[in-house]
Amino acid sequence: MNVYDAANELGRAMRESQEYKRLSEAKKKLAADASAESMVKDFMKQKQELEIEQFSGKTPDKEKMEKVQKLYEVLSLNSVANDYVQSYIRFQLMINDISKTIGDVVKEVAGE
Repeated sequence: MNVYDAANELGRAMRESQEYKRLSEAKKKLAADASAESMVKDFMKQKQELEIEQFSGKTPDKEKMEKVQKLYEVLSLNSVANDYVQSYIRFQLMINDISKTIGDVVKEVAGE
């Protein structure tokens, strides 16, 4: 099997997955709810900033971590925002699993 054909097939399979379909539907609903969309954008931005600090070896301060936790608690009370975030997380888990599989092949060939 040609690797490029397999990559294209993977892309098609991803679009047909429940994770993709749920996220796509949740994204449409989120776009129709300005309040929920604003909450999600703020939460994702704050969460990403924490993750960047963690990946760079810094320990995020407790205040920032508590703020993100509180944002998540408020967000989870809005069904549209919560559905989007949960769908996004499930989709990201699928992407991480796929990336790990590809990474394992790279490690194998690179001798790591």
